[in-house]
Amino acid sequence: MIKQDYLLRMIQEIIALIVQALLNKRKIDKSHWTEYDNLTTQLLGLPSNDLSQLDADAIIARYRGDADSWGKYELAALTLLKLSDDMANDSLVEKSRTRQNGIALLEYVQAHSPTFSLQRLQLIEALKRD
Repeated sequence: MIKQDYLLRMIQEIIALIVQALLNKRKIDKSHWTEYDNLTTQLLGLPSNDLSQLDADAIIARYRGDADSWGKYELAALTLLKLSDDMANDSLVEKSRTRQNGIALLEYVQAHSPTFSLQRLQLIEALKRD
């Protein structure tokens, strides 16, 4: 139980950082991003680069039944969005695909999660306006 609470707090901390960066259109300091990316890799069980190769359905299938599935879905979605935001404009197809998968995963969490998040809803709306 303590381990699960700790994992949830770590997930929530990373999610909050990424949401603020996305909403404020600012970059996360490289050293901080490296630290959070390493934690994300540990929590999700795969590196961000591998995560970006999966579509939303594959990510949902990967964590279905996991005790922390909703937190992992949301963390994966925000990681995809952050990766997309950091991609160079010369790879627009990859950037767009990664962003769409992040949005689709975030919408899935918003629609099916047992918890409602106003912050998540606002982020989805802001992402769709861009």
